[in-house]
Amino acid sequence: MYCRVVNVKALSELQMKMIISYLETTMLPRNLGAGQTSGEVFSISKTEFFVVSRFNDKATADKIMSLMKEELKEISQGSKMTVLEGPLLIEG
Repeated sequence: MYCRVVNVKALSELQMKMIISYLETTMLPRNLGAGQTSGEVFSISKTEFFVVSRFNDKATADKIMSLMKEELKEISQGSKMTVLEGPLLIEG
């Protein structure tokens, strides 16, 4: 199991709503169809959220990341994005 966590800080509440809508209707369905095992979006504030994505392995995670490369560039131009990722160590 491999996990990627992406934290996004949007410039405004409206921008956050637009990004969340795009994730829900376009990115997550496509990524799940391409091999991502799960994806959850969590709200931190009105302008900040994070996404937890799970994959069977790093190769699949990298494949999914390559599908989103251009979209992530566009999203990151108007917001601050931080990515953490790695293999699962302990499952409880």
